[in-house]
Amino acid sequence: MSLINGLLALLGEIESDAIAVHEERCISVRNRNADCLRCVEACTSGALAYRAGELLVEPERCIGCGTCATACPTCAIELRNPTDAELTAQLKHSIVATKGHPVIVCEQALEAANVAADDASAACAVPCLGRMDESALVGLAAYRAFDATLACGSCETCPHAPGGALVREVVEGARNLLEAFGSSMPIDLEECVPERVLEPGGSHGQAGSDGVGRRDFFRSAKDASTRAAGAAVAEELGMVEAEPVPAAYRKVGADGTLSQFVPTRRVRLYNYLQHVGQPTADEVETRVIGAVSIDAQKCSSCRMCAVFCPTGAIKKLDEGGVFGIVHRPSACMQCRLCEHICPEQAIAVSGRVPIKQFMGKEAVCFAMKRPTWTPNKPSSMYDKLHATLGEHLEMCMF
Repeated sequence: MSLINGLLALLGEIESDAIAVHEERCISVRNRNADCLRCVEACTSGALAYRAGELLVEPERCIGCGTCATACPTCAIELRNPTDAELTAQLKHSIVATKGHPVIVCEQALEAANVAADDASAACAVPCLGRMDESALVGLAAYRAFDATLACGSCETCPHAPGGALVREVVEGARNLLEAFGSSMPIDLEECVPERVLEPGGSHGQAGSDGVGRRDFFRSAKDASTRAAGAAVAEELGMVEAEPVPAAYRKVGADGTLSQFVPTRRVRLYNYLQHVGQPTADEVETRVIGAVSIDAQKCSSCRMCAVFCPTGAIKKLDEGGVFGIVHRPSACMQCRLCEHICPEQAIAVSGRVPIKQFMGKEAVCFAMKRPTWTPNKPSSMYDKLHATLGEHLEMCMF
Protein backbone atom coordinates (compact mmCIF):
# COMPACT_ATOMS: atom_id res chain seq x y z
CA MET A 1 0.00 0.00 0.00
CA SER A 2 1.38 3.44 -0.92
CA LEU A 3 2.05 6.01 1.77
CA ILE A 4 -0.78 8.24 0.61
CA ASN A 5 -3.30 5.39 0.44
CA GLY A 6 -2.16 4.19 3.83
CA LEU A 7 -2.56 7.67 5.25
CA LEU A 8 -6.07 8.04 3.86
CA ALA A 9 -7.02 4.70 5.36
CA LEU A 10 -5.42 5.71 8.64
CA LEU A 11 -7.28 9.02 8.80
CA GLY A 12 -10.55 7.29 8.07
CA GLU A 13 -10.04 4.69 10.78
CA ILE A 14 -9.17 7.09 13.59
CA GLU A 15 -12.32 9.17 12.99
CA SER A 16 -14.37 8.65 16.13
CA ASP A 17 -16.44 10.33 18.82
CA ALA A 18 -13.17 11.67 20.27
CA ILE A 19 -11.42 12.77 17.07
CA ALA A 20 -12.57 14.56 13.92
CA VAL A 21 -10.54 14.23 10.72
CA HIS A 22 -10.47 16.74 7.84
CA GLU A 23 -8.70 14.92 5.03
CA GLU A 24 -8.60 17.94 2.74
CA ARG A 25 -6.39 19.76 5.26
CA CYS A 26 -3.74 17.02 5.51
CA ILE A 27 -0.63 18.15 3.64
CA SER A 28 0.24 14.57 2.71
CA VAL A 29 -3.20 14.28 1.10
CA ARG A 30 -2.83 17.63 -0.67
CA ASN A 31 0.45 16.54 -2.26
CA ARG A 32 1.82 13.01 -2.35
CA ASN A 33 5.40 14.27 -2.29
CA ALA A 34 4.94 15.58 1.25
CA ASP A 35 6.45 13.39 3.94
CA CYS A 36 4.64 14.69 7.03
CA LEU A 37 3.86 12.05 9.64
CA ARG A 38 3.74 14.32 12.67
CA CYS A 39 0.50 12.81 13.93
CA VAL A 40 2.04 9.34 13.85
CA GLU A 41 5.26 10.48 15.54
CA ALA A 42 3.32 12.26 18.29
CA CYS A 43 0.84 9.45 19.06
CA THR A 44 1.13 8.61 22.75
CA SER A 45 -0.80 5.34 22.82
CA GLY A 46 0.42 3.39 19.79
CA ALA A 47 -2.89 3.89 17.99
CA LEU A 48 -0.88 5.32 15.07
CA ALA A 49 2.46 3.83 14.05
CA TYR A 50 4.83 3.66 11.09
CA ARG A 51 6.90 0.49 11.02
CA ALA A 52 8.88 -1.18 8.24
CA GLY A 53 7.58 1.33 5.70
CA GLU A 54 3.95 0.64 6.62
CA LEU A 55 1.38 2.83 8.34
CA LEU A 56 -0.44 0.97 11.07
CA VAL A 57 -3.54 2.02 12.97
CA GLU A 58 -5.19 0.44 16.00
CA PRO A 59 -8.19 2.66 16.82
CA GLU A 60 -9.01 0.72 19.98
CA ARG A 61 -5.75 1.92 21.54
CA CYS A 62 -6.64 5.61 21.09
CA ILE A 63 -7.13 7.36 24.45
CA GLY A 64 -8.30 10.64 22.93
CA CYS A 65 -5.35 12.53 24.41
CA GLY A 66 -5.21 15.01 21.52
CA THR A 67 -1.44 15.03 21.04
CA CYS A 68 -1.83 14.16 17.37
CA ALA A 69 -4.08 17.22 16.95
CA THR A 70 -1.50 19.48 18.62
CA ALA A 71 1.26 18.10 16.40
CA CYS A 72 -0.75 18.54 13.18
CA PRO A 73 0.19 21.96 11.75
CA THR A 74 -2.96 22.39 9.69
CA CYS A 75 -5.56 21.05 12.17
CA ALA A 76 -6.39 18.13 9.91
CA ILE A 77 -7.09 16.33 13.19
CA GLU A 78 -9.30 18.03 15.78
CA LEU A 79 -10.49 16.93 19.18
CA ARG A 80 -14.16 16.43 19.88
CA ASN A 81 -13.85 15.38 23.51
CA PRO A 82 -13.08 17.87 24.83
CA THR A 83 -13.32 20.36 22.00
CA ASP A 84 -11.10 23.44 22.07
CA ALA A 85 -14.07 25.45 23.35
CA GLU A 86 -14.67 22.97 26.16
CA LEU A 87 -10.99 22.96 27.06
CA THR A 88 -11.07 26.77 27.21
CA ALA A 89 -14.02 26.58 29.61
CA GLN A 90 -12.06 24.16 31.84
CA LEU A 91 -9.02 26.47 31.83
CA LYS A 92 -11.16 29.47 32.78
CA HIS A 93 -12.68 27.42 35.60
CA SER A 94 -9.19 26.65 36.91
CA ILE A 95 -8.25 30.34 36.78
CA VAL A 96 -11.28 31.21 38.91
CA ALA A 97 -10.94 28.24 41.29
CA THR A 98 -7.25 28.94 41.96
CA LYS A 99 -7.65 32.73 42.16
CA GLY A 100 -5.51 33.34 39.09
CA HIS A 101 -3.02 30.47 39.42
CA PRO A 102 -4.39 27.80 37.04
CA VAL A 103 -3.03 24.27 36.96
CA ILE A 104 -3.20 21.74 34.14
CA VAL A 105 -2.50 18.15 35.17
CA CYS A 106 -2.07 14.93 33.21
CA GLU A 107 -3.41 11.52 34.12
CA GLN A 108 0.09 10.22 34.89
CA ALA A 109 0.77 13.02 37.41
CA LEU A 110 -2.49 12.32 39.25
CA GLU A 111 -1.83 8.59 39.37
CA ALA A 112 1.72 9.15 40.63
CA ALA A 113 0.33 11.31 43.44
CA ASN A 114 -2.42 8.76 44.12
CA VAL A 115 -4.97 11.53 43.70
CA ALA A 116 -8.43 11.08 42.22
CA ALA A 117 -9.54 13.54 39.58
CA ASP A 118 -12.44 14.67 41.79
CA ASP A 119 -9.91 15.62 44.48
CA ALA A 120 -8.18 18.02 42.06
CA SER A 121 -11.32 19.70 40.77
CA ALA A 122 -9.64 23.13 40.73
CA ALA A 123 -7.25 21.87 38.04
CA CYS A 124 -7.83 21.30 34.34
CA ALA A 125 -7.25 17.56 33.95
CA VAL A 126 -6.30 15.99 30.60
CA PRO A 127 -5.08 12.49 29.67
CA CYS A 128 -1.79 13.96 28.39
CA LEU A 129 -0.35 17.48 28.38
CA GLY A 130 0.37 16.99 24.69
CA ARG A 131 -3.23 18.20 24.31
CA MET A 132 -2.12 21.76 25.14
CA ASP A 133 -1.17 24.07 22.27
CA GLU A 134 0.23 27.60 22.19
CA SER A 135 -3.17 29.26 21.88
CA ALA A 136 -4.40 27.56 25.07
CA LEU A 137 -1.41 28.72 27.11
CA VAL A 138 -1.40 32.26 25.70
CA GLY A 139 -5.13 32.33 26.44
CA LEU A 140 -4.37 31.98 30.16
CA ALA A 141 -2.48 35.28 30.04
CA ALA A 142 -5.28 36.88 28.04
CA TYR A 143 -7.72 35.83 30.78
CA ARG A 144 -5.43 37.56 33.30
CA ALA A 145 -3.91 34.55 35.04
CA PHE A 146 -0.91 35.45 37.22
CA ASP A 147 0.98 32.27 36.29
CA ALA A 148 0.37 28.79 34.92
CA THR A 149 1.56 25.39 36.13
CA LEU A 150 1.60 22.21 34.09
CA ALA A 151 1.99 19.04 36.16
CA CYS A 152 3.47 16.59 33.71
CA GLY A 153 4.55 13.68 35.86
CA SER A 154 7.71 11.80 34.97
CA CYS A 155 8.03 11.42 31.21
CA GLU A 156 10.89 8.94 31.59
CA THR A 157 8.52 6.25 32.82
CA CYS A 158 5.32 7.54 31.23
CA PRO A 159 3.81 5.46 28.41
CA HIS A 160 2.76 8.76 26.80
CA ALA A 161 6.32 10.13 26.52
CA PRO A 162 5.84 11.69 23.03
CA GLY A 163 3.23 14.00 24.54
CA GLY A 164 5.69 15.15 27.19
CA ALA A 165 8.29 15.98 24.55
CA LEU A 166 5.73 17.92 22.51
CA VAL A 167 4.40 19.96 25.44
CA ARG A 168 7.92 21.16 26.17
CA GLU A 169 8.12 22.57 22.65
CA VAL A 170 4.69 24.17 23.08
CA VAL A 171 5.64 25.74 26.42
CA GLU A 172 8.84 27.18 24.93
CA GLY A 173 6.90 28.67 22.02
CA ALA A 174 4.22 30.11 24.33
CA ARG A 175 6.87 31.69 26.53
CA ASN A 176 8.48 33.31 23.49
CA LEU A 177 5.14 34.68 22.34
CA LEU A 178 4.25 36.11 25.74
CA GLU A 179 7.68 37.69 26.16
CA ALA A 180 7.45 39.26 22.69
CA PHE A 181 4.14 40.86 23.72
CA GLY A 182 5.34 42.20 27.04
CA SER A 183 3.78 39.57 29.30
CA SER A 184 5.78 38.31 32.27
CA MET A 185 3.36 35.48 33.13
CA PRO A 186 5.50 32.44 34.00
CA ILE A 187 4.64 28.98 32.67
CA ASP A 188 6.12 26.25 34.85
CA LEU A 189 6.46 22.53 34.17
CA GLU A 190 6.43 20.38 37.30
CA GLU A 191 6.26 16.67 38.02
CA CYS A 192 4.07 16.93 41.13
CA VAL A 193 0.48 18.08 41.42
CA PRO A 194 0.46 21.44 43.30
CA GLU A 195 -1.16 21.32 46.73
CA ARG A 196 -3.33 24.35 45.95
CA VAL A 197 -5.60 22.32 43.67
CA LEU A 198 -6.08 19.37 46.02
CA GLU A 199 -9.24 19.09 48.06
CA PRO A 200 -8.49 18.81 51.82
CA GLY A 201 -9.45 15.38 53.12
CA GLY A 202 -10.01 14.05 49.59
CA SER A 203 -10.35 10.37 48.72
CA HIS A 204 -6.75 10.19 47.42
CA GLY A 205 -7.04 7.54 44.82
CA GLN A 206 -10.48 6.16 45.65
CA ALA A 207 -13.39 6.37 43.25
CA GLY A 208 -15.55 9.48 43.52
CA SER A 209 -18.87 9.49 45.32
CA ASP A 210 -20.55 8.65 42.07
CA GLY A 211 -18.46 5.48 41.72
CA VAL A 212 -16.42 6.75 38.77
CA GLY A 213 -12.69 5.96 39.01
CA ARG A 214 -9.79 8.04 37.71
CA ARG A 215 -9.35 6.29 34.38
CA ASP A 216 -13.08 6.20 33.72
CA PHE A 217 -13.22 9.90 34.56
CA PHE A 218 -10.69 10.74 31.85
CA ARG A 219 -12.26 8.55 29.20
CA SER A 220 -15.93 9.21 29.85
CA ALA A 221 -17.81 11.27 27.30
CA LYS A 222 -19.08 14.76 28.13
CA ASP A 223 -22.79 14.95 28.92
CA ALA A 224 -25.22 16.87 26.73
CA SER A 225 -25.28 19.99 28.91
CA THR A 226 -21.47 20.33 28.80
CA ARG A 227 -21.46 19.99 25.03
CA ALA A 228 -24.23 22.59 24.74
CA ALA A 229 -22.19 24.99 26.88
CA GLY A 230 -19.12 24.37 24.73
CA ALA A 231 -21.13 25.07 21.59
CA ALA A 232 -22.40 28.34 23.08
CA VAL A 233 -18.85 29.44 23.91
CA ALA A 234 -17.70 28.57 20.39
CA GLU A 235 -20.51 30.57 18.84
CA GLU A 236 -19.86 33.56 21.12
CA LEU A 237 -16.16 33.61 20.19
CA GLY A 238 -16.90 33.24 16.48
CA MET A 239 -15.26 29.83 16.39
CA VAL A 240 -17.94 27.97 14.48
CA GLU A 241 -16.53 26.66 11.20
CA ALA A 242 -18.25 25.65 7.99
CA GLU A 243 -18.47 21.98 7.20
CA PRO A 244 -15.20 20.79 5.63
CA VAL A 245 -15.19 19.86 1.97
CA PRO A 246 -14.60 16.11 1.46
CA ALA A 247 -11.27 15.33 -0.19
CA ALA A 248 -13.01 13.73 -3.15
CA TYR A 249 -14.76 17.01 -3.96
CA ARG A 250 -11.86 19.43 -3.63
CA LYS A 251 -11.78 21.94 -6.47
CA VAL A 252 -8.92 23.88 -7.96
CA GLY A 253 -9.55 27.62 -7.79
CA ALA A 254 -9.55 30.05 -10.69
CA ASP A 255 -5.92 30.89 -9.98
CA GLY A 256 -4.92 27.22 -10.09
CA THR A 257 -4.57 26.74 -6.32
CA LEU A 258 -6.18 24.18 -4.02
CA SER A 259 -8.68 25.23 -1.35
CA GLN A 260 -7.17 27.28 1.47
CA PHE A 261 -8.16 27.86 5.08
CA VAL A 262 -6.80 29.30 8.32
CA PRO A 263 -7.60 27.07 11.34
CA THR A 264 -9.64 28.54 14.17
CA ARG A 265 -6.77 27.81 16.54
CA ARG A 266 -4.61 30.35 14.68
CA VAL A 267 -7.33 33.02 14.79
CA ARG A 268 -7.79 32.41 18.50
CA LEU A 269 -4.05 32.75 19.15
CA TYR A 270 -3.93 36.18 17.50
CA ASN A 271 -7.05 37.32 19.34
CA TYR A 272 -5.47 36.34 22.65
CA LEU A 273 -2.20 38.10 21.81
CA GLN A 274 -4.10 41.33 21.15
CA HIS A 275 -5.51 41.11 24.68
CA VAL A 276 -2.10 40.32 26.17
CA GLY A 277 -0.48 43.54 24.96
CA GLN A 278 1.51 45.20 22.22
CA PRO A 279 4.65 43.70 20.65
CA THR A 280 7.86 44.72 22.41
CA ALA A 281 10.34 42.55 20.48
CA ASP A 282 11.75 42.86 16.96
CA GLU A 283 11.11 39.20 16.16
CA VAL A 284 9.58 36.09 17.66
CA GLU A 285 10.34 32.39 17.33
CA THR A 286 7.66 29.71 17.63
CA ARG A 287 6.75 26.22 16.50
CA VAL A 288 3.62 27.26 14.63
CA ILE A 289 4.40 30.39 12.61
CA GLY A 290 7.05 30.49 9.89
CA ALA A 291 8.86 32.77 7.48
CA VAL A 292 9.66 31.55 3.98
CA SER A 293 12.84 32.38 2.10
CA ILE A 294 13.49 31.54 -1.56
CA ASP A 295 16.82 31.14 -3.30
CA ALA A 296 16.31 33.14 -6.51
CA GLN A 297 19.22 31.37 -8.19
CA LYS A 298 17.55 27.97 -7.78
CA CYS A 299 13.89 28.96 -8.24
CA SER A 300 12.35 27.88 -11.55
CA SER A 301 9.25 30.13 -11.19
CA CYS A 302 6.88 27.17 -11.18
CA ARG A 303 4.98 28.60 -8.17
CA MET A 304 3.89 25.16 -7.02
CA CYS A 305 4.41 26.45 -3.47
CA ALA A 306 1.42 28.77 -3.97
CA VAL A 307 -0.67 26.04 -5.61
CA PHE A 308 -0.50 23.71 -2.61
CA CYS A 309 -0.11 26.10 0.36
CA PRO A 310 -2.95 25.06 2.71
CA THR A 311 -3.53 28.46 4.33
CA GLY A 312 -2.80 30.95 1.56
CA ALA A 313 0.36 32.12 3.31
CA ILE A 314 1.92 31.91 -0.16
CA LYS A 315 -0.11 33.42 -2.98
CA LYS A 316 0.56 34.00 -6.65
CA LEU A 317 1.42 37.53 -7.75
CA ASP A 318 1.03 38.76 -11.32
CA GLU A 319 0.16 42.45 -11.44
CA GLY A 320 1.80 45.79 -12.08
CA GLY A 321 4.42 44.10 -14.20
CA VAL A 322 5.55 41.96 -11.24
CA PHE A 323 5.46 38.17 -11.52
CA GLY A 324 6.12 35.94 -8.51
CA ILE A 325 4.59 35.19 -5.11
CA VAL A 326 3.60 37.04 -1.94
CA HIS A 327 4.31 35.45 1.43
CA ARG A 328 2.47 36.39 4.63
CA PRO A 329 4.09 34.75 7.68
CA SER A 330 1.04 35.58 9.81
CA ALA A 331 -0.87 32.84 7.93
CA CYS A 332 2.02 30.34 7.81
CA MET A 333 1.52 27.20 9.93
CA GLN A 334 5.09 25.98 9.43
CA CYS A 335 3.79 22.81 7.80
CA ARG A 336 6.81 23.00 5.44
CA LEU A 337 4.86 21.58 2.51
CA CYS A 338 6.44 24.21 0.27
CA GLU A 339 9.90 22.94 1.29
CA HIS A 340 9.01 19.35 0.57
CA ILE A 341 7.49 19.84 -2.87
CA CYS A 342 9.82 22.48 -4.34
CA PRO A 343 11.41 20.69 -7.33
CA GLU A 344 14.52 22.87 -7.11
CA GLN A 345 14.92 22.75 -3.30
CA ALA A 346 14.85 26.56 -3.39
CA ILE A 347 12.58 27.12 -0.35
CA ALA A 348 13.47 27.20 3.34
CA VAL A 349 11.10 27.87 6.26
CA SER A 350 12.26 29.43 9.52
CA GLY A 351 10.47 29.61 12.86
CA ARG A 352 12.01 33.03 13.54
CA VAL A 353 9.75 35.79 12.19
CA PRO A 354 10.17 39.61 12.23
CA ILE A 355 7.43 41.03 14.42
CA LYS A 356 5.88 43.23 11.70
CA GLN A 357 5.52 40.20 9.44
CA PHE A 358 4.25 38.15 12.38
CA MET A 359 1.49 40.69 12.98
CA GLY A 360 0.52 40.78 9.30
CA LYS A 361 1.60 44.39 8.84
CA GLU A 362 4.20 43.40 6.27
CA ALA A 363 4.26 40.81 3.53
CA VAL A 364 7.26 39.60 1.55
CA CYS A 365 7.24 39.76 -2.23
CA PHE A 366 9.44 37.38 -4.19
CA ALA A 367 9.75 38.57 -7.78
CA MET A 368 10.48 35.81 -10.26
CA LYS A 369 11.48 35.53 -13.86
CA ARG A 370 8.34 35.05 -15.92
CA PRO A 371 8.38 31.65 -17.67
CA THR A 372 8.41 31.67 -21.47
CA TRP A 373 5.90 28.84 -21.42
CA THR A 374 2.36 28.71 -20.02
CA PRO A 375 1.30 25.75 -17.87
CA ASN A 376 -1.83 23.74 -18.71
CA LYS A 377 -1.79 24.65 -22.40
CA PRO A 378 -1.67 22.12 -25.26
CA SER A 379 1.73 23.45 -26.30
CA SER A 380 3.16 23.77 -22.77
CA MET A 381 5.39 20.69 -22.99
CA TYR A 382 6.90 21.81 -26.30
CA ASP A 383 7.30 25.40 -25.07
CA LYS A 384 9.01 24.30 -21.87
CA LEU A 385 11.41 22.06 -23.76
CA HIS A 386 12.16 24.87 -26.18
CA ALA A 387 12.86 27.26 -23.32
CA THR A 388 15.18 24.71 -21.73
CA LEU A 389 17.04 23.43 -24.79
CA GLY A 390 16.83 26.49 -27.02
CA GLU A 391 18.17 26.08 -30.56
CA HIS A 392 19.03 22.43 -29.98
CA LEU A 393 15.35 21.48 -29.63
CA GLU A 394 14.95 20.62 -33.33
CA MET A 395 17.92 18.23 -33.19
CA CYS A 396 16.46 16.54 -30.14
CA MET A 397 13.02 16.19 -31.64
CA PHE A 398 14.08 14.49 -34.86
